[in-house]
Amino acid sequence: EQSPATLRKSIHFASYTEALQFAKKVDELSTIMDHHANMKIAHKCVNGVDLEMELFSFEAKELTQKDFDAARAIDLVYAGNPINMKDYSYDLQQESIALFPAEPRGSSKLLRVNSNGQVSYFEHFGNNISSLLEGCHVVFNNSRVLDARLAVDLGDGNEVELMLLDLGNVDPALPCSDHRIQAMIRSDKVKVGDVYSEPVSGAKVEVMDMRGIWEEEEESGGNGSDCVVRIHSNDVISDFLSVNGSVPIPPYLHREAVESDKERYNNVYAKDGGSVAAPTAGLHFTDESLAELGESNISSLTLHVGAGTFMPVRSEDAREHAMHAEHFYVNVGELRSIVKAMEAGKPIAVVGTTSTRTLESLYWLGVKRLRGISGNDDTKQLELGQFEWRGLSVADPSITAVTSFKALIDGMSDDEILIGQTSLMITPNSYNFKVI
Repeated sequence: EQSPATLRKSIHFASYTEALQFAKKVDELSTIMDHHANMKIAHKCVNGVDLEMELFSFEAKELTQKDFDAARAIDLVYAGNPINMKDYSYDLQQESIALFPAEPRGSSKLLRVNSNGQVSYFEHFGNNISSLLEGCHVVFNNSRVLDARLAVDLGDGNEVELMLLDLGNVDPALPCSDHRIQAMIRSDKVKVGDVYSEPVSGAKVEVMDMRGIWEEEEESGGNGSDCVVRIHSNDVISDFLSVNGSVPIPPYLHREAVESDKERYNNVYAKDGGSVAAPTAGLHFTDESLAELGESNISSLTLHVGAGTFMPVRSEDAREHAMHAEHFYVNVGELRSIVKAMEAGKPIAVVGTTSTRTLESLYWLGVKRLRGISGNDDTKQLELGQFEWRGLSVADPSITAVTSFKALIDGMSDDEILIGQTSLMITPNSYNFKVI
């Protein structure tokens, strides 16, 4: 009996570890596509390792479209030049960093780059933004920054920084003691069972679990301990942080937070508390500029920004950086408004990378729903991995954002909420935007 036709590919790696890491990526991709490759590692001793892959459809006893799609997806994982971090490094002088925002809000300058690469300059954001966005449907991230930077007394009289890293799935209306919260303590001596004191309130902070080392640039304070803590207080988290915490302004500002940061490091439309860093693209908008845009031309969603946004990329190739997951909450009625705007042919103007990440993630989650991928049925526990888009984009590249969004919210009422988390990594020169 004649053997069925197969697709074969062999990739050479310098080490066994590199080959295993790539094989794991292929396995994750195969799970998404529901089509697995046969893989074999051939060790060449001092000459490295060959990873051999074979694709065929056993039941059909011939090559099918699934095989070709899977092969293209594997090529997508392997192909392309690395994203060398050194290509994106530049010398930014400290004196070029604005330590405080322009006063009043909205009076900053504005730079516009059109689709042809032409650059325009405007002296005043507030006087020009509404005319530039005329005819667009504008999408904002309405997450509000909580005062997530605290201090703890280590017990020897020394106080160190405690930064809450992820408040995205924490209900700020519940008591602190009800939650285990991921945090960074700026010390390398932290261990499970340690109990520290928050010096303002006297509340005890107990270390419940250790996650590893929190790596950060020395100029930002250096490394710390990534851990899970419980704050023993009956105060609701939002109130506790408001009284005892400070605004977690970016470490590159090299200054202490001041009272005005509570307002200026939040957007005027900020609503739902949960971020530990601001969705900064919207900081220039004022109530007046929002009124000029018009309520019917605006939609809001919520993605709570985590402290991973401050974590430096240590790998030489940015694609090897493990992206942090961020939690999102999207009102179905708001997403329907975006769909209606798309169907009417209106351009979608997305304010900032967090809003972009959320909409692009929702697109891929809708594609997963259309493809019937298991684990995507619960609209309260949606989840997207860092590179899931690779396999999904190959399987059916023709799915539009309107089709995807409709599949995601089909049968839901306008007041329901889509809840989930995304680790989506949007990489230059390989990711094709689906919404914006």
